[in-house]
Amino acid sequence: MSADQSPTLRTRDGIAPARVIAAIAVAVLAVVGVVVVSTVVRSAPDPDVTGPLAVSPLDAPGAGTQACRDLMAALPEQAGDLTRRPLADVAGAAGEEHAVAGWGPDEAVVLRCGLDDPAELTCSSALSEVNGVAYLPISVGDATTWLAVDRSVRIAVSIPPGVGTAALQDLSEVIAATLPQRAVCTDGVLLPLDR
Repeated sequence: MSADQSPTLRTRDGIAPARVIAAIAVAVLAVVGVVVVSTVVRSAPDPDVTGPLAVSPLDAPGAGTQACRDLMAALPEQAGDLTRRPLADVAGAAGEEHAVAGWGPDEAVVLRCGLDDPAELTCSSALSEVNGVAYLPISVGDATTWLAVDRSVRIAVSIPPGVGTAALQDLSEVIAATLPQRAVCTDGVLLPLDR
């Protein structure tokens, strides 16, 4: 070997160490890039869950009753892990005068007070109890509306898919503490509602 020739270093597989180091560096940079991107994506703000929530209007002839006013005044700012939102006035449906409240993102938990009896409610309907409130669960697709039937007004709590029952449990406690319980039927007839 002459003085101007230097030995070429090789790994056992015949690959130059510089190439091995470059490959390791590329892999490390790729991992760092994935970590940085995932951190940025996770820290991106959620869609606006504080602005007004649009709700569709429903006929609620009992919304102006004292029972609905008392309930609306007692509703919490948090239901489960969802925060209460102001309501957009959609065709006159918003606000306490209409006895509607919502919690969470656009697929929100919505409570409505003062509704009419649905056709599904009879004296022989299968009811479910949640924290001292008797409900008629009405499912449409993946969503369920829980209709409180043992108070002087009908109260619907609509739960979208994937939300869980924590909000329903919290709202049931408020309903039970605010409005007196009563029978659903007497002598096979639904009791009249407050109007």
